[in-house]
Amino acid sequence: MTKRLATHEPPIEDCSSFLRDICTGFETSQIFMTAHEMGVFNQLAEEQTADTVAEALSMIPWVTAKLLDVLAAMDLLDKHGDAYVVKPTLKPFLVEGEPYYARYLTFTRESRDQWMDLPNLLKNGSGKKTGTHKHDYDRASIEWIARGCLLGRLQSTLQTVCALPEFPAARHLIDFGGGHGLFGIGMAQENPDLEVKIFDQPGITEVTEDFIRDYGIEDRVTTITGDYLTDDPGTGYDIAFEACSFGGNPEEAIKFYKKVFGCLNEGGLFVTQTFTLDDDRTQPLSSLIWDLKESLTGDGHMNMKTNAELFTLFEEAGLRGEQVITIPGLSMPMRIVTARKPVKS
Repeated sequence: MTKRLATHEPPIEDCSSFLRDICTGFETSQIFMTAHEMGVFNQLAEEQTADTVAEALSMIPWVTAKLLDVLAAMDLLDKHGDAYVVKPTLKPFLVEGEPYYARYLTFTRESRDQWMDLPNLLKNGSGKKTGTHKHDYDRASIEWIARGCLLGRLQSTLQTVCALPEFPAARHLIDFGGGHGLFGIGMAQENPDLEVKIFDQPGITEVTEDFIRDYGIEDRVTTITGDYLTDDPGTGYDIAFEACSFGGNPEEAIKFYKKVFGCLNEGGLFVTQTFTLDDDRTQPLSSLIWDLKESLTGDGHMNMKTNAELFTLFEEAGLRGEQVITIPGLSMPMRIVTARKPVKS
């Protein structure tokens, strides 16, 4: 008897939609990044028609309308009749000059060529091994980072660190590469007996000191100016903290962790906020993608490590790795990793 098609059980689960979503992710990304590159979002900070956008940006009017419809379907624009505008919730991030403008989009645009060259990179590599990526921070960039931290990362980090059992009893803390200083300031606010030193480079600590004054906590939060890989941070700290300021290779990492070891009291705690890979190297996806890109290009921006690899580096510097905590509620998979300076027996 011929099987009734209306009730025929599928022979296997249809996974094609899963694969299609991965494939079309390139299309939506390319549409979004091209719109960003061509200034569409800047143009639509205020409501305009597709014809007006096309004229201003030297684009084909009828194709521009189709592009804007796609962006509206992606929930990036609002459409009112034949006029479009950047969604109010996204305007602070998509329009240049806005306080939370997503500067990393420019970096992402620059990396598109590298991803398009992936077959060649997989076969031949880039021929470029720069080792370590260097950042240049000015006042505007530090203030932008501070604004971004206040959108949730700072609060989640403070809640995680301040919940550590060692925190209430701590009296001296150093924040390596503290930048704007908000992590150290926040920790001092949560522990009224805590004195904090924020260690960063010349030109940065001047900005840090302005933040310290803004929060009226100059009596317990001060700065040290220098290079924490080479200069003396002092000693006598109960906690050493570092939040995504260090991305060095293994040799530099051991050098830095030895600095941490030397500045801590016996039994003192090192707390680092960083990106790591699971030991089986299957998660987190965004960190694995970053690791693949850097392995192919030699950019050396993050020098991603597994949790076990990080603990091995701690051990070589004299520290004992203790725990890895995934910070809840963040769009990027940052983790709090702790290590301890052992007490001499």
